[in-house]
Amino acid sequence: MTPEQTFFVDGYWLGTLPDDLDIEMFESFDFKDCNQPEEIWLDPKAKSDLSRIHQWFADNYVSKMFDDFEMKDCAMWSGVDEGSRNWHNDFEDGDAFNSNILVYMDDNTEENGNNIQVASNDYINILYPSRRDFVWLNQKKCFQHRATHKSGVRRVLSFEYLVPALF
Repeated sequence: MTPEQTFFVDGYWLGTLPDDLDIEMFESFDFKDCNQPEEIWLDPKAKSDLSRIHQWFADNYVSKMFDDFEMKDCAMWSGVDEGSRNWHNDFEDGDAFNSNILVYMDDNTEENGNNIQVASNDYINILYPSRRDFVWLNQKKCFQHRATHKSGVRRVLSFEYLVPALF
């Protein structure tokens, strides 16, 4: 199955960033603990760099599958907050986006117990993204996801989109 098919059937697209897309710059920024209020999940000094990558995903992925979409917020955080540990759909929970791309700054492995799970109907996909991997979540009504953080560092860049075709 192609990544595009997986996005619509299983609710996600797992990919790896090309080598020429620099995320190393984010190592110098402060990744806020996501158990803090959401308003501080972005180091203000990182905003322009995040915006550039947000646009890169829009140009290279989102626009290739959807003619109409709106770029929403971007953020960066460490850990997993309480709400994200439980099955949820951000759009159904009232957030202003129905698709988002998470870029992983650290390896998630079976050994460290860190993963993201995506549920479609009765099937659950357990993903262990490595550093530089991204997971593009389809937050159409039929999909849910949750994150697990058991040990080590778990830092994520997040890029949100509102896609009318996913209503």
